[in-house]
Amino acid sequence: MSPAFSIRKAQPEDGTDFSELFLISAPFFVELFKDDTKRVLKDLFVSPRNLFSFEHVCFAEIDGQIAGMILSYSWETHRREYLRTGRLLFRVLGFKMFRIFHVLLRFNAKLGKLAENDYYISNLAVYPNFRGIGIGKLLMEKAQGDAMKIGSKRLILETEESNTIALSLYRKLGFEVVEKFQTKLSKDHILNFCRMIKPLV
Repeated sequence: MSPAFSIRKAQPEDGTDFSELFLISAPFFVELFKDDTKRVLKDLFVSPRNLFSFEHVCFAEIDGQIAGMILSYSWETHRREYLRTGRLLFRVLGFKMFRIFHVLLRFNAKLGKLAENDYYISNLAVYPNFRGIGIGKLLMEKAQGDAMKIGSKRLILETEESNTIALSLYRKLGFEVVEKFQTKLSKDHILNFCRMIKPLV
């Protein structure tokens, strides 16, 4: 008997799975937030109207067990919630925010640049024991469907250049690399990203 696949909207109580899956997709966040990482992610997740909120997350389940997640939103959501997300980070981190503020500014200058009618795939992750059975594709198709419902013209995402499995999946789904860029996480840690686009019209 084949497993039962389903996709559902996230709920505030899903914070633990969100933080674990988020860090699978973006492990470098640990270097930014150190021991506060999971607490920061959970606090942002349960708060409405910010770019890490449960409102923008969908989970894939197999037989009722969470297998993966996608975090995505429109350019209008990004414009509306960008500053609120920053304020929430200051509230959660307090004075620790000043330690990483310059790094976050560099990130924001490079990642997540959206034009009008773009739809952004911020994070996609699947637990290791559920990989290879189409969960990532299913979640991407869900995001594309949501984007098309609101009239988005393009899907935008960024992935680390070293993540060849993700790059292969995105290419199979119709994405093309349009830019490669670097951003500095620390003196000794430089991240190399590919920006990918899929036209929807």
